[in-house]
Amino acid sequence: MSRPAVTARDLPQMERSKSDREISEFLLRACHDLRSAARGVRTHSELFLKEAGKSRDSASGQRLGFIVEGVRRIDLLLDSLVHYSLALQIESASFQSTSMGVLLRLVLARLDKDLRASGAKVIYGELPTVTGNPDRLMQLFENLLRNPLVHCSSAPLRIQISAASQAGHWLFTVRDNGSGIEPALLERVFMPFERLESKHRPGAGLGLATCRVIVERHGGRIWAESQPGSGTTFHFTLPA
Repeated sequence: MSRPAVTARDLPQMERSKSDREISEFLLRACHDLRSAARGVRTHSELFLKEAGKSRDSASGQRLGFIVEGVRRIDLLLDSLVHYSLALQIESASFQSTSMGVLLRLVLARLDKDLRASGAKVIYGELPTVTGNPDRLMQLFENLLRNPLVHCSSAPLRIQISAASQAGHWLFTVRDNGSGIEPALLERVFMPFERLESKHRPGAGLGLATCRVIVERHGGRIWAESQPGSGTTFHFTLPA
């Protein structure tokens, strides 16, 4: 049986997919090698830190503490790069019937400790079943839930998640009552390595960029609405 001919219209998408996969493979290899080096630095720094504590050398202990914290942030960045790289590799061959409600409950169980620590409450109704990559869609939910944990206000955090059927697709909404975002920054937050000011530990600046890649690879789109002090609402669509 002959293979279907490749049309000129298919070439840009095929070339883009090949480029994305090459970039993804490069990033994954680089992350693997960097993680190995960082692990050695962290291990020996923590050993020296313990010895400095026994000798009560506060100056050395403080310097070693900076090193350990620096390596911790490198680990955080490498984890984020791995997730971004895997999102670039999403292909329709990996899609399957996936319950978004089940994925959300799995993510809530994973984030239970962080949610409890912040006093956050997540409210959600019935969510649909879609066709997609379960692992990456779970990452999408996790990133969108971690974001308000980082940028929460002084008020108890409340997150509402809902879905509505529209023409040909599902519209998902994740709304929080956090500190909000300046309207001029609503597009920039989806760019890689864009970081907003936070009173908590800063992230790697790849969470929302990864969300955009995941949604677009599933044939949808994602955007945000917000005002400073009024929380943020993220919307994303997935084909029905």
